[in-house]
Amino acid sequence: MDFGGRIQRARDRLDGHQIDSMLVSNLKNIYYLSGFSGTTAVILISNENLLFLTDSRYYDRFKEEVYEGYELIPFYQESLGRKLKELAAEYRLGRVGIEAEHMPLAQFEELKENSGAKVVPLKGVVEELRLVKDDEEIAALKRAIRLKEEIFTELVGFIRNGVTEADLAAEFEYRLRRKGARMASFPPIVAFGKNASKPHATFTDQPLVPTMPLTFDLGVELDGYCSDMTRTIFYGGVAQGWQEIYSIVRRAKDAAAESARAGMRCADVDRVARDIISQAGYDTYEVGGEKRKYFGHGLGHGVGVEVHEAPRLNNRSDETLKAGSVVTIEPGIYLPDQGGVRIEDMYVVRAKGLENLNTLPTDIMVVKQASA
Repeated sequence: MDFGGRIQRARDRLDGHQIDSMLVSNLKNIYYLSGFSGTTAVILISNENLLFLTDSRYYDRFKEEVYEGYELIPFYQESLGRKLKELAAEYRLGRVGIEAEHMPLAQFEELKENSGAKVVPLKGVVEELRLVKDDEEIAALKRAIRLKEEIFTELVGFIRNGVTEADLAAEFEYRLRRKGARMASFPPIVAFGKNASKPHATFTDQPLVPTMPLTFDLGVELDGYCSDMTRTIFYGGVAQGWQEIYSIVRRAKDAAAESARAGMRCADVDRVARDIISQAGYDTYEVGGEKRKYFGHGLGHGVGVEVHEAPRLNNRSDETLKAGSVVTIEPGIYLPDQGGVRIEDMYVVRAKGLENLNTLPTDIMVVKQASA
């Protein structure tokens, strides 16, 4: 990865924020700027220096992973404010930016009190850099997608009478590690029958329900980059009404993906899918006098070193799509206490449209019934 280029782009933003250095504490942003995959570190970037603060547990990993331009600074269970005071004196730092969204208030107050530097809260500086992916990043995302698709295809072969959500979730986690992934990019969602009516259901010991929706929302983290895909399939047939619902969701997904392009408002992309679902008769329903949406979540989100990152595609978003961003498109329809259908792929935004990074088809899939 081009860590040198990323660091230079971060440095280019220092003057604009009227700071001479930036303290990065978010681990995903640290990975993006250095390649470090450990769990304890802080980095300090100025125009002249790259300082990497960590403890002896990670010295070997620092040598193995971290971009060569960084200087290792031993740091273990110390006051970050007092450590910054030492570094500010040694490296002549005056105004230091911090990641306000990721730093606890108590630590921020401690920095202000003890560092002796002017601490400036910043918002989204590194995240803005992460919005647009280069060719290496897109290649890494594709590898994560291919691995996830491979494992999902294998999981389908395990579906039979008596298998539970937990069985398949465990099989997924086991296989992704056997195949070289670091971890799942989020806890796997395996939801059968009425459990599939919950967009972010947790897996249980519920066995599968023939002819009702079986939803798999899965992702892996591979080489530091994430994947995210949802497929809703059926076992032993399709119960009445669900083929139509599946067709509506698929049409909404395809229409949104076909309409989107660089420069388009994220809220407008969301509206394309939402209008199709609403006009098909799945706008709102009532529970105890309260109106709820059949499609109650946003259409999608960015994916990169985090599985949920900018931009957000929903009806409240004021963001626009940028060429090079990678986003999901994932509409759904959920019938309370019955089931739900969601279909999700990942796309890279291009000037004239979206490029689908997934290879698995979205045709309705019906698995033949098999004995345990």
